[in-house]
Amino acid sequence: MALAGVLILAGVLRFGWVGVNSFGFDEARLSQIALSMARAGKFATLGMQSSARIPNFPAAAWLYALPYQLSPDPQLAIWFTGLLSILAVVGVWWLARETWGSSAGLSAALLCAASPYMVFYSRSIWAQDFLAPLAVLWACTGVWGISKEQDWAIALHAFLAGFILQVHFAGAALLIGSLWLGLRYRLWRQWKAIVAGGMAALLAAAPTLYTLWRGNVWASLQEIWQQPTLQFGWRGFHYLGELGAGLNWEHLWLNAAWSWGEPLETALTFANILVGAGLLVGFVTCTWELLTGLMSELRRKDAPHPDHRDILTTLLPVWAIAAPLFFLQSKTWLYIHYQLASLPALFLAVGSLARFSRRRWWKSLLITVTLAIALAQSSAVAQTLSIEKQRLVAGGMGTPLLYPQNAIAALRMDDKPIIVHTYGDDIEFDGDAATFHVLLWEYPHQIVDAHAVLLIPEQPAHLFTSYESLAAWEMARMLQVPGVTREFPRREGEPSYLALTTDGGELAEAGFHPVGPFRLANGAELQGWQIQPATEDRGIRLVTHWQLNGPIQEGQYHQFNHLYLQGESTPLVHDINTSSHAWLPDAHLITWVDFEPATAPPAYIDIGMYTWPDLQRSPVLNRPGDPLAPIRLDLSALERRGVQ
Repeated sequence: MALAGVLILAGVLRFGWVGVNSFGFDEARLSQIALSMARAGKFATLGMQSSARIPNFPAAAWLYALPYQLSPDPQLAIWFTGLLSILAVVGVWWLARETWGSSAGLSAALLCAASPYMVFYSRSIWAQDFLAPLAVLWACTGVWGISKEQDWAIALHAFLAGFILQVHFAGAALLIGSLWLGLRYRLWRQWKAIVAGGMAALLAAAPTLYTLWRGNVWASLQEIWQQPTLQFGWRGFHYLGELGAGLNWEHLWLNAAWSWGEPLETALTFANILVGAGLLVGFVTCTWELLTGLMSELRRKDAPHPDHRDILTTLLPVWAIAAPLFFLQSKTWLYIHYQLASLPALFLAVGSLARFSRRRWWKSLLITVTLAIALAQSSAVAQTLSIEKQRLVAGGMGTPLLYPQNAIAALRMDDKPIIVHTYGDDIEFDGDAATFHVLLWEYPHQIVDAHAVLLIPEQPAHLFTSYESLAAWEMARMLQVPGVTREFPRREGEPSYLALTTDGGELAEAGFHPVGPFRLANGAELQGWQIQPATEDRGIRLVTHWQLNGPIQEGQYHQFNHLYLQGESTPLVHDINTSSHAWLPDAHLITWVDFEPATAPPAYIDIGMYTWPDLQRSPVLNRPGDPLAPIRLDLSALERRGVQ
């Protein structure tokens, strides 16, 4: 019943506040890879780009493909992460209970369930969120396999030692613990199980290694190797101490300047001190017991078969320092989540304090203190989640998943396609583009770079934008695009999402100078253009109206815009990405560029389109002369007011 209570607490903190989850570029990009694998049958051989500028292994995407197989809703994948974190609580309870008794198990499980860092790294779609749960499974298989002499558990432990680093590179630290267990208990005698597990891990890594080899990644590795080593010293141990004691977790959710009101501030301070002291004492005593055990064994000829306590006491000190020890020297930046693989060992170190006395009062005191710590931390985490749901905190978590999901769900009810105008259009690099691509998976949609492009389909559609200040939304207002505007509020202090529902049809040629016909081979036909007056931050804005009369040729098209000033032979150049991957037949394409203020009056502008990155110009069809010549817009007949 006590364990059930601990798991309920863990479940509330991980499954509660539905939708109050971070969902930015990292989460969306990992989701894209997993969704492509689960729902499009595209086997992932590479993961996300790492901080070391080389791709990660795709194991994290493989794991997330499991929930995405059931539904493209990212909330299910987030709950999958939370479920694994709860199973990690069970694993910590089992390890401590089997080693030092039930009070140790409950104490360690309470700290694991309520740890703000464990909760934070269980409510998102991040590869590092798997580190702690997989590390607990790795420890359980090692303890069970050695104590029970079970080859299958030894094989699974060996597999995990080689597989967890494929989930996240920081998992390589656990190899230190596995090597220590192998030396300490002479596991080479069970070489068949170790080889089987190691070969399985190598087989899992083979597709990635082959892909990297063919992609000539060795040049990047050599460049990294030649960089000077970044000396981090003991910073990893500092980060690990913060993780274990629960220090400064508010920086991740809220901001560095956040402070709690009384009495919670005092309660959290005492909690930090008690947990920090407990894990330090537990670690020191486990280390001492390990050393005395080794000395005692050296004096005896026949050592008894190790039990759970012997094995976990042997593993725990090494496990606890494996992550910071692994990153003592590194050629990449060090982050706090690199230490997550060692975090469960710290909770076990606190649970080990139960062995100090067999008296009931001591065990009751230990459980009472850890329960009080868990309640204080849980209260703070609960308040944090409530705050993040209600209002924007400067420097805190970005817009929770709840709000874009609600907006998209409302727009999807009438089955009209959604044209998302947001920051960037590259789903592999741009955060908002990646986010909305995942949220609209398997639903008709297009992603458009709102900095310089407005795409208006011929058929009824929703023009959706993440910010009212984006240039595409301002352009739609200026052109008086007909339709119904809807607003989807976000948190207090955040601008609303906006959507313009259009019924299709012709676009009014308000202010456009008709030209043509100039039809490009890629399917875009220039309909008109205009010059907008100068403002304080720009000298001249050229707006062009294209219609995609097709057939549309596939390719990534950029529009070149060369402004020639009177008396100057060298143009002012401003090229833009036209978001051509989002083009639709018969759609209206509005593009614009801003030129810096010039000292001489403008004479004419040459425009056209070309493919990127091969720089092949799209020819103008059915026009006398050179089809590759640009389309010239003569400015001499225009009023000079506001243009210079």
